[in-house]
Amino acid sequence: MQQSEAQNKTSDKKLILHFAHANGFPASSYTKLFANLSDNIELIALDKFAHNPEFILNNNWENQVNELIQYVQIKQAAIGVNLPVVLVGHSFGAVISYLACCKKPAMFCGLIMLDPPLITGLAGWIFKFAKKSIFIDKITPAGKTKMRNTKWHHKTDLVQYFKNRALFKNMDVDCIADYVNAATREHQGQRLLHFDVQVEADIFRTIPDNLHKHYGKLQTPSYLLTGKHTDVCIPKLRNHFIKGNAAITHESLDFGGHMFPLERPIQIASRINTLIAGFLAQR
Repeated sequence: MQQSEAQNKTSDKKLILHFAHANGFPASSYTKLFANLSDNIELIALDKFAHNPEFILNNNWENQVNELIQYVQIKQAAIGVNLPVVLVGHSFGAVISYLACCKKPAMFCGLIMLDPPLITGLAGWIFKFAKKSIFIDKITPAGKTKMRNTKWHHKTDLVQYFKNRALFKNMDVDCIADYVNAATREHQGQRLLHFDVQVEADIFRTIPDNLHKHYGKLQTPSYLLTGKHTDVCIPKLRNHFIKGNAAITHESLDFGGHMFPLERPIQIASRINTLIAGFLAQR
């Protein structure tokens, strides 16, 4: 009976959506966004990239692209229904989703990138050489990340604590609470961060500097959404990328910074639903 009910539930789905998180934000940080996705979507999301010893973080995030592809393949097999797959990613997650679509175009029917860090043009060469020195910690958030707090007294109001941090100040308070639940664990009277800080810093240090090598490979219908006030996916970097990827349609939102999926989760879920309906209509 339970198996039959599960099969019936899956049969109502029109496609699989894999959501890839931003660096440092486990997938369940996006719970409010997920809750507002269409009922015809089968949502899958790897909780934390680059924490599996089988996919040790390496330069240009190549192993994390493979980690994403394998995760989707395993989930597809478990679902047991041949559904089309759309990749959606925020920041780091958007870049590895793009690279996965370039590597395995037949696997995916759509791509939605939410404010990715795109190192293009002259910046690609600067980052390539910066990676060989401590300078990379100065031009990425890696330097600040390695110094961050990783433990608090268990009675600390972590929602308020993070609300006072610059990165979180405009976030939906429910999303901050979801992040606290997703990224910390209580242990022996303390609240501990369990997204490895070393991994988080190293993800910044290994950001792809070779995106230009993938230009022309993207066949999947794709959208690039950027926040009005983003300080990451800025015009001089994204314009090179858009020019090199004819399949991408760019949408500049009239609100939000780099963290807009966690600032306006309901609004972004609605936009994702609309774009996915468009992907399905094209099939």
